[in-house]
Amino acid sequence: VSSSTAVAAGSEPQKPQSPPHPAVSVSSGEFDVEEYLLPGAHAARLLHRVRRAERMLLSYDRTGWLDDQPARVTGRLEIRPAAELGPIILCLDTSGSMRGARETVAKALALECLRGAHKQRRACYLYAFSGPSEVQELELSVDAPSLDRLLTFLSCSFSGGTDVDAPLKLSLERLAKAEWSQADILMVTDGEIPAPDEDILQAISRAHSEMGLEVHGLLVANQVTEPMRRLCTDVHVFKSWKAVPGGSEFAFA
Repeated sequence: VSSSTAVAAGSEPQKPQSPPHPAVSVSSGEFDVEEYLLPGAHAARLLHRVRRAERMLLSYDRTGWLDDQPARVTGRLEIRPAAELGPIILCLDTSGSMRGARETVAKALALECLRGAHKQRRACYLYAFSGPSEVQELELSVDAPSLDRLLTFLSCSFSGGTDVDAPLKLSLERLAKAEWSQADILMVTDGEIPAPDEDILQAISRAHSEMGLEVHGLLVANQVTEPMRRLCTDVHVFKSWKAVPGGSEFAFA
């Protein structure tokens, strides 16, 4: 008998043994390729993919993140009911330097304030000022007498000097009334105004601290003047001069 067919008495044939597989870890994703492709290993393959996804999700980096700083809103659009909007006090410069295109813008703004105040159910009061003690007062509303007075005002030409203290003093007196205490002031001018009186500036500062008063300046000119910087909480410069007849000379270069 050849040695290739010889079998020891009392012993069974030995099957060839394959080299042992290393330990397989499902959680680490270390699979033997042949075992991974065996039939019935579908559940294992799904588990393998889940584990891989978990490791990917847990390995992200955070950049530009401050853990020790409180969160804050960087921008939002807030819409409040009209009842929460305060009245408008419009101080309109009608001095001689406002004639022409600036006058057109000022009159258009008076109409827009009337329209906006009526739409939002807000009170609106106009102080049109020029020289010392030259202040016209007009409550802007949509009843017939008020509209007649507004049309008369719009038909007049602007002239005279500039006294900014008088309309500001009258505005502060109106703010002392309960129904006007939440009002803000809109000052429309070309900025060619003298420095407001220090007492008035201090009164405006107190009203800002105690009542939340804001003075917004709409400048119908191409540069912000120092009196407007001192007076106003915010200064807005009118720039749409191409839409105004004769307004090209005031446009920015």
